[in-house]
Amino acid sequence: MAFGVGKVQMKFLHLLSTEASHSITVHCLTDPPHGAGGGSSGSSGSSGSSGPGGPAGRSHLRFLGWNGQIFEKDTLLEPQVLQDSCKSRFSFHTQYSRQLPITDVQELAAAASATAAAASPPPRRQQHIEVGPVCFF
Repeated sequence: MAFGVGKVQMKFLHLLSTEASHSITVHCLTDPPHGAGGGSSGSSGSSGSSGPGGPAGRSHLRFLGWNGQIFEKDTLLEPQVLQDSCKSRFSFHTQYSRQLPITDVQELAAAASATAAAASPPPRRQQHIEVGPVCFF
């Protein structure tokens, strides 16, 4: 993702801030994002049937932070996920401002063996990613 700010400016924002927040919304066009089947969740620890624990063949998202840290489900850097039938909003808040903004979003296939994935690749999903503002406090 490209940002309209230089590395020097971002370094100053990081140095002068103690916290940061960022939100990213993934709109599905062909399949629910984050491997979900619906419902809404407001807690960071539960996101329905989403992620690697969801149905076989589904996928989950990984987010790469400014400093190279990876945010994903079931880790210490798990984003808060608010979800409905065809949209997931990922909210990131950290007291280590150098972790934000999110610079890349990666989709990972869920628990499928390498041979099965090579034999029959999953169908391509179409999604629209809406990147929200980054706030430094």
